[in-house]
Amino acid sequence: MCSIARECLRQERVLNERVLREQLEALLLKAHENEAKLARFGRLEQQLMAARTLVQLLWVILQELPASFALDSVRLILDDGDGEWAQALGIQAAASFSARGLMLCEDLDWCGVCVGPDWRPVLSGWDDGHHAFLVGEQDPLPGSVALLPLARQGRLVGIVSLLSHDRHRFQNEDGTWFLERLASFMLMCLENALYYEKLERSSWLDGLTQVNNRRYFDVRLQEAASHALRHQQPLSLLIFDLDWFKRVNDQWGHQAGDRVLQQAAQLMRSMLRSSDSFARYGGEEFVALLPDTDVDSATEIAGRVLRAIAGFSFQIDAEEPLSMTVSIGVAPLEAGAGDQPAVVAGRLVAHADAALYRAKEAGRNGVVVHAS
Repeated sequence: MCSIARECLRQERVLNERVLREQLEALLLKAHENEAKLARFGRLEQQLMAARTLVQLLWVILQELPASFALDSVRLILDDGDGEWAQALGIQAAASFSARGLMLCEDLDWCGVCVGPDWRPVLSGWDDGHHAFLVGEQDPLPGSVALLPLARQGRLVGIVSLLSHDRHRFQNEDGTWFLERLASFMLMCLENALYYEKLERSSWLDGLTQVNNRRYFDVRLQEAASHALRHQQPLSLLIFDLDWFKRVNDQWGHQAGDRVLQQAAQLMRSMLRSSDSFARYGGEEFVALLPDTDVDSATEIAGRVLRAIAGFSFQIDAEEPLSMTVSIGVAPLEAGAGDQPAVVAGRLVAHADAALYRAKEAGRNGVVVHAS
């Protein structure tokens, strides 16, 4: 073989070795990137599993996820046609998370065009026609987006949207295995959190009246007293007792008494604000905890409830509707230097109860305020 041919073979071998080496280095780099990505996904999954409440879980999805993966933002869209998500979160938490990217919708039919019928992640550049619902009017437009459908038994129940300013971040040809795994894991965690929130809420409900029960009130009282002391805010307590309730049971039966309790509970709750905590305290007694409310405002609210009960016609399946009255005790928070929340809470209940007793002694159908 001539020297020229040998040199050509040598150069070809060198070139092939270089190409193979570059391909191997690219594969190793990709493997390292995937390993690092898998590690990040693993840490995120641990955070999702460690979240004990729905609020903690939403914080991980909407705050920790974008921080861990260098995303501009994350949007979580949930089908809330039955109102379960909003109820589980509560008004304040729902409003807070809506500002962070949570969207609760009555249905997700309009999202079908965005994710397609197979419920697989869709990666693409930003498209105003398909993606405008993900950002506000004043928000900067992302460069690319990944839509992760959350589907259960052939039904779309939510969408997780990953938004990036980098228009090359999410490409159609990119693999979606990690994202499919993440979507499945988030859906499992979300459904578990909702289930336990519903279970916990049911343990705090009075089965007859469907308002909060004594267990709920005891917990909320400690929280409210601690908050009022820490922020030096007023706090008032109302205790309601339906007058002559035993006569209803004796004359018309316990089923009639149950109907009176149910109607009275709903009527009293409707007279209170969304920030107030209302519960059945026991028997025919109910309580209302009024945060950031002084004694004068609390007395005014008590008066409205008193008049509402007196003017209401209770339906008990008798020939004529029944009229009822209520006695109400009012007490403001009173704290001395160094008092602990538990002590202050106990004193608040004792004072309201004493005021209620005086209202009963004074002839019922009245409001009595505890005198300091």
